Amino acid sequence: MLAKTEGIILQNIKYGDKKLILKIFTRQFGLVTFNAIASKSPTARIKPASTLPLQLVELSFNSKLNKDIQQLTESNLLYIFDEVSKDFNKLTVAQFLNEVMIKCIKEQHPNEELFDFITSSYKWFNESKTDYNNFHICFLFELSKYLGFEPHNNFDSQNNYFDTREGKFTSFSLSFPLGFDKVQSQNFLKIFDANLLGKPLGRAERNELLECLLAYYKMHVAGFNDLRSYAVLKELFD
Repeated sequence: MLAKTEGIILQNIKYGDKKLILKIFTRQFGLVTFNAIASKSPTARIKPASTLPLQLVELSFNSKLNKDIQQLTESNLLYIFDEVSKDFNKLTVAQFLNEVMIKCIKEQHPNEELFDFITSSYKWFNESKTDYNNFHICFLFELSKYLGFEPHNNFDSQNNYFDTREGKFTSFSLSFPLGFDKVQSQNFLKIFDANLLGKPLGRAERNELLECLLAYYKMHVAGFNDLRSYAVLKELFD
């Protein structure tokens, strides 16, 4: 059966001159793995540009039940992330978040709310001219809600240490990464600020907050190990 849907490409693995394995998070089918053949030919129905990671595409494929890998028959760009591709800072953030999503999104069933969140967030990021230095932190916080492990803000004078296992503040300190000390916990409170996206944060402050968020993700996502793109990301945004 021929199926059509929108998708955002998460991973592109080459295994020949033109052959590809693509992992695409689709609106109607969740995460799907595809075989594809990309060509620069004028008549090709799958061009190389429409197979790159983080591209938003409209795709067609032969849907076969109980098959682990589907055959992609057509892919067309729906939106061009032009500003991300030519801005080093934005591109580094996008590559980092793409690596996060590869590790986190494993759903093989539809989740249109998650799909819409990702696509609308990336469009905003692409088009924004200012106030995007904290975008990756805000994105990770919001993504945790869709993945089912949103942290809770119950901070008070008694509960002022964040427990990464429970996803909330408690009255006792645990060693990192099981929990955060008092300074880390107070810094972690910033993620609950609805205006965080436009707030000025220093590089050290932002990186400490991101380190805590990644520790939280590691506690709740199986196989969420170190990210290769993280080292470069830490050097961005003064």
